[in-house]
Amino acid sequence: MTHQDCLDYGSGDCAGAVAYRMALTGSGMAFQRCDHHWDLRLQREEELRQVYPDSPIAPAWFDPMAAGERWDDDY
Repeated sequence: MTHQDCLDYGSGDCAGAVAYRMALTGSGMAFQRCDHHWDLRLQREEELRQVYPDSPIAPAWFDPMAAGERWDDDY
């Protein structure tokens, strides 16, 4: 595979090997990304997990009255 096969090729900063990488969403799909863009994707996922933790307990900033939503549908 070449850098042109990278999902994020248009950004112009591909680097490293291009390989199929499993989606982090659990969809079971795989996408072609170069090493550089895969590292960026992993960093972004970590940032998202800091803001939106995978926990039944809502973070302190969550306000259910703001949009009438619940953090965890089981409660």
